[in-house]
Amino acid sequence: MKTIPILFFVVFVFSIQIFAQTNQANNPPIQPTNPIDQISADLTKVSKSLQVFNKNFKAFLDILPQGIKFSEKQQNFLLAFEVLNRAEQRVQILQKFQIELTEKQASVKTRQTQIEQDSSPEGIDRSVALLGTTRTEEIRDSRRKTLEAERNSLRQLVAQINQNLADTDNELRQASAFVKRLRDKILPQIEQEFSDLK
Repeated sequence: MKTIPILFFVVFVFSIQIFAQTNQANNPPIQPTNPIDQISADLTKVSKSLQVFNKNFKAFLDILPQGIKFSEKQQNFLLAFEVLNRAEQRVQILQKFQIELTEKQASVKTRQTQIEQDSSPEGIDRSVALLGTTRTEEIRDSRRKTLEAERNSLRQLVAQINQNLADTDNELRQASAFVKRLRDKILPQIEQEFSDLK
C-alpha cells in the first residue's frame, strides 16, 4: 500500500515540473504598453499554461499502469494544489500590475513637474525665444493653453492611476491572504501525508 502514496508524490513533483516547463517554453513574454492589456495578456498566459498542465497531467495519468487509482484524499490534494497554484499566479499578476502602475504614476508626476516649470513665465519666454518670431504674445498664449490642456489631462490620468492602484492594492491584499490561508491549510496536510509513509 506504500506504493500509492509514493506514486502520488512522484505525480505531484512531476506535475509541478511539467507546469513550470510548459509555462516557460510555450509562453514567450508579451509586452503591451497599456497595463490593462498586460493583465489581460498575463491572464491569457496563465489560462494557456493551465490547459497545457491539464493536458500533460492527463497524458501522464494515462501511461500509469492499469489498476492504480488515487484515493479521494490524494485527488483532493492534487485539486487543492492546483487551486493554490492558480491563486499564487494571480498574486504574481497583481504584483506586476502594481509595479507597472507605480512606475506609470512616477512618470506622470515627473511630467507634471516639467509642465509646471514650462508654464512659468520664464519657461514660456524660453520656448518663445527659441522660435525667433515677431508674434510673441500670440505664441505665448498658444503655448500657455497647450500646457494647461496637458496639465488637466495629466491630473485626470493621475486620478485614474491612483484609483487603479488603490483597487489593485486591495485585491492584492485579499489574494495574498487567500494564498496564505491555502498554504497554511494544504501544506501541513501534505507533510502529514508523507510523514505517515515512514
